[in-house]
Amino acid sequence: MKPFSLRLRPGFSVLAALLFFAATAAAVTPGQWTHATEADFAGGEFDSTVVNSLGEIGLARQVTVLAPSSLAPAVVSALAPAGKTIYFASGGSGAIYRYRDGKTERFANTPGATVCSLLWTGKELLAGVGGKEAGIHAVDRNGGVTRRWSDPNVKYVWAMVPGEGGTIYAATGAQGAVYSVDAEGKAEALYRTGPLAKNVLCLARAKSGLLYAGTDQDGLVIEIDPAAKTGRAILDAEEKEIAAIVVDEKGIYAATSDAAKAAADGAVEPAATDGGRPHPATAPARKLSSSGPATQPSPLSMSSESAAAKARPIEDSTKLAAPPPRPRIRLVSPPRPGVPAPAAPAAEEAGNAVYCIRPDGLVTTVLRKPLTILAMAMRDGRLILGTGNGGCVYSASLDGQDVARIADTDAKQITCLAVTGDGRVLFGTANKGCLGSLGRDLAKEGTFTSKALDAKQIAKWGTIRVAASAGGASGVTFATRSGNIGEPNDGAWIGWSVEQPVGDGFAPIASPAGRFLQYRLKLTGGKPSPAVRGVEVIYQVGNLPPVVSAVMFKPSSSAREGEQEQTDRPQAFRHVTITATDVNEDQLIYSLFFRQSGSESWIKIADKLEAPNYVWDTRSVGDGSYQLRAVVSDSPSNPRDSAVEGWRVSSTLEVDNTAPVVSLAASSDDGAASLTGQSVDAGSRIVSIHYAVDSNTDWTAVLPEDGIADSPKEGFQFRVEDLSQGAHRIAVKVADLYGNTGYATVTVTVGK
Repeated sequence: MKPFSLRLRPGFSVLAALLFFAATAAAVTPGQWTHATEADFAGGEFDSTVVNSLGEIGLARQVTVLAPSSLAPAVVSALAPAGKTIYFASGGSGAIYRYRDGKTERFANTPGATVCSLLWTGKELLAGVGGKEAGIHAVDRNGGVTRRWSDPNVKYVWAMVPGEGGTIYAATGAQGAVYSVDAEGKAEALYRTGPLAKNVLCLARAKSGLLYAGTDQDGLVIEIDPAAKTGRAILDAEEKEIAAIVVDEKGIYAATSDAAKAAADGAVEPAATDGGRPHPATAPARKLSSSGPATQPSPLSMSSESAAAKARPIEDSTKLAAPPPRPRIRLVSPPRPGVPAPAAPAAEEAGNAVYCIRPDGLVTTVLRKPLTILAMAMRDGRLILGTGNGGCVYSASLDGQDVARIADTDAKQITCLAVTGDGRVLFGTANKGCLGSLGRDLAKEGTFTSKALDAKQIAKWGTIRVAASAGGASGVTFATRSGNIGEPNDGAWIGWSVEQPVGDGFAPIASPAGRFLQYRLKLTGGKPSPAVRGVEVIYQVGNLPPVVSAVMFKPSSSAREGEQEQTDRPQAFRHVTITATDVNEDQLIYSLFFRQSGSESWIKIADKLEAPNYVWDTRSVGDGSYQLRAVVSDSPSNPRDSAVEGWRVSSTLEVDNTAPVVSLAASSDDGAASLTGQSVDAGSRIVSIHYAVDSNTDWTAVLPEDGIADSPKEGFQFRVEDLSQGAHRIAVKVADLYGNTGYATVTVTVGK
């Protein structure tokens, strides 16, 4: 639904809007917007700024665009730093690029359809490729490519980590295996997943020499002992994919990438699959256009800092439902004595997670967010996450208490990450593709622009308070602008006010009256670094009358709300419910009137009700048709001369408190009695007819002569068989729509 907008006709100026506002009665209670959490600031625009999980806005890390989209492939699928040189690869053409001394060039071409992984060993560059020529290929200093190893069962080399003595460990698909490949290209399979997974998507090596692999299909983390060539599952996540793993002395950190648990924002069309894992050379490359001209804008319209991601296509979360609960899988090898192989903790909220598997085997959830986590790295004891919903980079403490979005790109995915020796975070993107770098230093300045704040009506802006800390050379200023259409537009909104320094108290908002307001914070770097902890905006909307949307009534035999209905009692009461809302969120009071059909005069039956309901005893009026009129006032929240009312008339209400009139005649013969009668009701229709013989409780239903009780006048006849000799009393009761009941009795004598 499009937001309400006020279109200014020619000659209708801002002054006219102000006069319109002044002519409207002012509400007493002002409105307020308070932004103090990460969720409150969501939807705003971060430009070289970040917000952490504590709701604090600060400056982002400095971002450098190394290879813009005009020089990079559409999908940067992998990267590898090698001193001052950075190699990065294409997810669609099998090409490898080199960035050195500020220049980007196409360096090598692999025979595979795509480059899934890159590894700089310190001596040479290795490329893990997928397609018909899948395997590990060595790239020499001149860009020459030589196949080091391949296997007919391997279609993708998703990850590579170095081992001892030039050994390389490779995570592969689509038959889910981890291989050991020596410097001569000789290989052996260390572990096979069998039916548990089709692809081993990520791989990490601990100082102990143990390997940790993450799989697709069932979201397993496998611990592999290369010496013993055995493996065991140490985590069975609720999510379908383990996309990235990092290891330190505190535990094994595993990030998941289940498209069904991510928000739709930024999702791309599903990629073609081959045995489970989407092929990175298909869907993203199809969806993304090739590199544009040199003037093409970079995808790095950055508004934060941060780090690592893996280049694989994202499944469309709008087309995949969350998987149903599945049974726990059986471990592929026995667990170590005394160390459990636990399932992941149950998800308390939607989204993908980073799990920590502690040295004692217990599993904790570090964080969970509704996005896909495509890559992960570690820098300075913090996790760096590259995501696939909107192309953002996050930084998180290892306990998950401090999470910050540190980079927000124009790309759809952060596809790969790496941390250099000097602490820079390198990243590649897709949809648009580029190579970028996040430094250790903070940006010198940055801005945060809020989303358009909607007052729902023309509002007078009051004051703004920005809770911030700054000192020395650092500082925080603010500006505002207003408009009457939902999408901020330089041509339709009043421009930004003059920047004002943040003080200790509330500062007046300089923007003219309007329906929408936007504020902008500007942070200037220095020591200590500036931080904004919260923003309060005070505004006042002209007082508008309450909107009465419904006046409903229900017949009842009870005079109290919630009391059980009595089926043998007339429904003389009408339980009235008034539905009303107030744009100003004022306190409301309610009055109720009635009039008989044909009359122009309204008679008050209830005044100054604090609750929007009332029970009307209709026995105080005669039978007939009536209407109710509810009047709702906001006077409790406004001065007498500025309070306003809203009202609404109900549909027609029938009052019938008179019992039907019943006439009855009888005759007897041969041990039976024949009865005929008629019932007439003055106010409503007959709904039931019953008779009883010598009883007050044993009633038998009878249909009218025409077979249906549907009118105020009904004739009936029935015969009672098998009567004993002597006198009998036969009673007939007739009920109308509102439970009024009329009676008639006759006495018949059977035999002498």
